[in-house]
Amino acid sequence: MNAVGVDVGGTKIAAGVVSPAGEILAEARHPTPHSPEKLVEVIVRAIGEVRDGNEVDGVCLAVPGFVLAPEDRVVFSPNLRAIEGIPLKEKIGPEIGLPLIIENDANAAAWGEFRFGAGSEVDHLIFLTLGTGIGGGVISHGVLLRGAQGSGGELGHVTVHATGPRCACGNRGCLEALASGTAIGRRAREAAVENPGSALGRLAARRKVLGEDVTELARDGDGVALSVLEETGRWLGIGLAGFVNIFNPEVAAVGGGAMEAGDLILAPARRELRLRARPPSRDLVEVQAATLGPASGVLGAAALARNADGQYALGD
Repeated sequence: MNAVGVDVGGTKIAAGVVSPAGEILAEARHPTPHSPEKLVEVIVRAIGEVRDGNEVDGVCLAVPGFVLAPEDRVVFSPNLRAIEGIPLKEKIGPEIGLPLIIENDANAAAWGEFRFGAGSEVDHLIFLTLGTGIGGGVISHGVLLRGAQGSGGELGHVTVHATGPRCACGNRGCLEALASGTAIGRRAREAAVENPGSALGRLAARRKVLGEDVTELARDGDGVALSVLEETGRWLGIGLAGFVNIFNPEVAAVGGGAMEAGDLILAPARRELRLRARPPSRDLVEVQAATLGPASGVLGAAALARNADGQYALGD
């Protein structure tokens, strides 16, 4: 049966009706409100819009931040504070009249890549999404690892540099603080000040440099921009090496907006992983770009609505 996946982000809410084969049959998008009442209202509206004319038997709401699963609420969301503390199942379930589960957005995206994308032919996957922050998810033996309270898999908040930059979570030196799209922009602005004669420096003299600017300048051959992405890739590789040592995955898939840079980030990440991860795990894993793009959250959430335990059944 079809299911509805809803991906709640800091700037937009995306909902879709998804078939068991991973085909998106209907879609709706809305800007994300930043008040709790409006947020609930828009989520309910988006679900209603995609349900219209489609048979569905369940909904999964993929939300940003640290999820306390027994209470179906987000306890901390640095990029969407309005969602914190809302009893989501209690507020939304009666409005939609369908079975509803709540999941972390990166876990849902990881499940999407596992079922329909880069991990569709393996049983062991780790997934990282490099955007404003860094989300992560882990699938082992075909099971999504959530931990005792549902808040496991927060790979972006593993410390990789104890005295590094402050992270949005309040800690210092999280992987998110060193390899996210936000981190790329911050480091690029620092490098521009250090190298005012570079193309990056000249751009920074005119306006604020964004992560996408760094990728464009690096592809045009600017050495300073290239060095920023190289540094980002090294930090990513340090994080990945630790995850590979712990989880022994077959595939490490990396997605998110920062992956527009492709191998400008992934090549140094792979080199760093080779230096730091240990055999045999190091020799098995393939580090790949994720394949589903922005659709991974909706696809994964819908698949989780059908497999609420986060376990893949052969033939499902």
